[in-house]
Formats: sequence, C-alpha cells, structure tokens
Amino acid sequence: MQSRLAVIMFADIVGFSAMMEADQAGTVRIVRALRSDTFEPVISAHGGEVLKRLGDGWIIAFASVAACVDGAMQAQKALLSVPGVQLRVGCHIGDIVQDDEDIYGSGINIAERIQAETPPGGVMVSEDVYRQLSGAAAGALKEAGVFRLKNISAPVRLYQWRPADQTSANTGEATSIAVAAIEHAPRDADTAAIAGDLREQLFVRLSRRTGIVVYDALARDVGDATYDLRSRLRVAGDRGRLSLTLVLRSDGRPVWSESYDRSTADIFDFCDGVLERAESDLRLQTNAFDGDRLAHIPDEALSVSELRSRAAQLFYRVSYESWIHGRNLMRRALQLNPGDGVALAMLAEAEVMLAAARYEQVPQDLSEELARGLDHAIEQNPGSDYVFWARGIFRVICTDDIRGARADLESSRRNNPAYTEAHELEGHILMAEGDCAGAARQFEVFQNQSQNPLLPNRLFLNAVALYCDGRAGEAMTLARRAADVRPGDRVLHAMVSHAARAAGDDETAGRYRARADGLVPAPSICARAPLVPEPHQDLVQALARESRPG
Repeated sequence: MQSRLAVIMFADIVGFSAMMEADQAGTVRIVRALRSDTFEPVISAHGGEVLKRLGDGWIIAFASVAACVDGAMQAQKALLSVPGVQLRVGCHIGDIVQDDEDIYGSGINIAERIQAETPPGGVMVSEDVYRQLSGAAAGALKEAGVFRLKNISAPVRLYQWRPADQTSANTGEATSIAVAAIEHAPRDADTAAIAGDLREQLFVRLSRRTGIVVYDALARDVGDATYDLRSRLRVAGDRGRLSLTLVLRSDGRPVWSESYDRSTADIFDFCDGVLERAESDLRLQTNAFDGDRLAHIPDEALSVSELRSRAAQLFYRVSYESWIHGRNLMRRALQLNPGDGVALAMLAEAEVMLAAARYEQVPQDLSEELARGLDHAIEQNPGSDYVFWARGIFRVICTDDIRGARADLESSRRNNPAYTEAHELEGHILMAEGDCAGAARQFEVFQNQSQNPLLPNRLFLNAVALYCDGRAGEAMTLARRAADVRPGDRVLHAMVSHAARAAGDDETAGRYRARADGLVPAPSICARAPLVPEPHQDLVQALARESRPG
C-alpha cells in the first residue's frame, strides 16, 4: 500500500444517467471521445495521471497545483465546441492511498464533494488549492463562498471558474458584505457591550448564508467587499433602536436601510427581538443580491447552490408560475446532486405550497417521496433552521403529524432562536390544534415586515386565524391589506368579502365580492389553503372554489 500527497481532480459528466437512458450507444461514443480526443489528452498534456475511470467520471492526480487548475480550465474550454456533453470539475489537495485493488483518501472524497457544487462546464477548487496559485490562474478564480460539504465536518471556502460566455461584470465573485463596528450612544460601557454583542451575532448569522461572503471589517482589509453593513445603536430611557444600512462600496450609495425599535427593560429580550427582525430582512436582501448576480446565466449553466439562489428569488415573486419554475429548478439541482439537503427541503416546500395554492392534497406517492427526502435533508443538515422548518410544514399540512411538526419547530428554534419563519410554523400547528387566538399572535409577527414579498400571505394567514377566532372585523382589515397589495388575486378579494359579511359590513362585502367576480379563478400562492379547525371548513371550501376555473 502506497501513500502520497497530490493535487486531486474529480471530474464528472453532467446528466450521465439521462444521457444513457436517451441514447446509450451515443453516450458511449461520447465517453470514448472524451478519453481519446478531448478531455484526457488535455489532462495528460498538463501532467495529469488518471487514477481511476468511473464510467461517468475520472479521478486524476497532479504533482502541481498550477498544472491541475490550468488543465481543468483548458479541458473545459476544449469541450465548449463538443455538443451534448458537459463536465463538472472539482480540485483539492490531499493524501492518496493506493493498493493493488483501489485508491482511497479523504482528499478524493473532498474533491468529489467540491465537484458536486460546481456549475456545469465549470471548475471549483478548495481554498487549499487557491492559496498556492498565482498569476492568471489565481485571477481567473472567483470566491464562491463557504460551503458545508456532505460528510465533511468543517465548512470549506471554495473558488470558482466558469467559461467566458457565462461571466460578466455582474457574476465575478460572490456578493460580499463587510460588517463594520456598531456606532452607539450613549458612549458608556453597557451600551458598548450591547453593541458588541449585536454585531457579533449579526456577523455569525450572516455567515451562515450561502451565496454571499461575509468579512469582519475589524479583523481584515475589506477594500474588495461589495457592500458595507453599517449599524447604529441608540438607547434612551427604556427604549432602544438598532438601525442598519447596506451601502454599495463602489459609489457609496445606500441600497437598503431599516430600523428596529424595542423596549430595553429586558436587554436580552431587546437583543433577541431586534436580531430576529434584522436577520429576516437581511436574509431577503442577500437572496436578492445573489439572484441578481446570476440573472443573465441560463438555468442549465447554474450550480446546485446557484439553482437554490434562483429558486429562492422565484419564490419571493409569489406567483404560481414562479413557484413552478422554482420547483423545477430544485428537480434539476437534485439531478446534479441527489443528496443536497437544502434542495430536498426546498423541493418539498414548493410541492406543498403549489398543492395548497390549488386547494388540493399532495398525491400520496409524491408525499412519500418528499417525506424520504426531508428525512435525508435533516441527516445532511442537522444544524439548519430552514430544513427543520420545511419538514415541520410538511408534517403539519400533509400528514397531520402535529407532534412531529412541533418537534421540528423546537429543533428549528434550537438551531436559530431568531428564525422568524418559525412563527409561521407555530401558527399552523396552533390552527391545527384549534387555538386560533394563539395562531393569530404568531402570524401577527409578520405584519411590520413591509419589505417582505411574502407579506400578503402572512396577512392572509393572520386574517383567517382572526376570522376563526370570531374577530371578523380585524380579519377584514388584514385581508383587505393583502388584497390591496395583490389586486389580481381573486382568493384574497373573496376572503375580504367573507370577513366583511361576517362582520356585518355588507357594503365592503359586496364591493370586494364584485372585484373577485371580475378576476379569473386561479391558484393562489398568497391565499393558499389554510389549516382551520373543523367548524370552519366551510371557509376553506368557499375559498377553494375561487381558485378553480369553472
């Protein structure tokens, strides 16, 4: 048995199984051509040693980091002229152990995991590889962010290259945010300590997000950052205000700003409360940044993480068509990496919400597929607030597993006590348990999120809870806010009419009924089927009729 340190390349043919199913003989010819005419000759010319052919991929060793990365780029460029085939290439440095039968080593496993995060036609390398590069090769690689790779305990920072026709001034490196010190007043020790704690938590929570790079402005030069996150804390009497502003460094222009006020009678409650709201808003902003960065790249050229970013942006458009597109992107992501936990969770969320938008149940066979996928997602991402939230949503809506949903709620909050979406899950659980007043309090948390594109849905859920709690007038007010934001949504207008009728406001009921009648029945993401106690099933049945043509 021999052991050596090497630069390891793991290359994989994109969509190989589908290619074989569609045209087995043609696919075999493509693989043979890769070995004899295109891929392997380029790799060999750069000093690469093919350690193992995998049918749909290769494990290759290099003695030089520069030769490995340049060989990967040149091979991918050569394949641009070959129709019908794309590779993904991941590179890492590690030990290779080889005997008479096989090759082993954690470096090979990491290179394979890196390959799974690579965009079709692209190259992705670990930070260990990147640090040993210089010159043109280093300049061609752009920071892609920090990734949690399957079965790898520590997060890994990766750097990416893609062909010139898939890059522009907007793609380059992943969006980066420099977190500056929080200015504070009064300038005393207690306020300084609060400001320090808030800044540390903001930095940690932003760092959890994929698709962006977060810099500590107090620890390094951040001249290459895309945005500054500037913050100010003001404490006066028993009130505190945290103000956040994202500033585009290239021209000093503020692109987003928000303030969060709360009582400081309990300073821990103050910090938890403002962080919860701030993190939710920053999550929306960072998703938008990453989606904008990739806007010109076609779906089929995106990596798994990029597909997730695009799907998230599509979900925020809150239309039935955009959710179908996002669902389809998650199907593609899982073709590229069947074990990607976040993609599995996003697929489940999309399927559940699309069925609810049609006021239908998720089909049994699909429900079983989603349940298996969510369990796998939990195994792969046990520290994720979102993945537990997604399984909880699935359990409470699709399987009536209230106990399981509540356990997932607790796990989501344990992973991130400030995860705002947990209030939605708890609201659904309380509605299923018949506690409509408690559910209304949970949904009420979202009312002040004016920049949240999902606000109309949250207002609708709150309105339904209030309606079921016998507070039809309050329900009418919230449903009207939602309908005014989404004037083309027939179901929302019908909800206003139902609530107004129950509140004795016949004039408003008639006006919104007429508006609803003037709109085409269609599935509604904003007013998708709510969970309600049994005595109020007639409301769900009435709303269902508004979502179905004919």
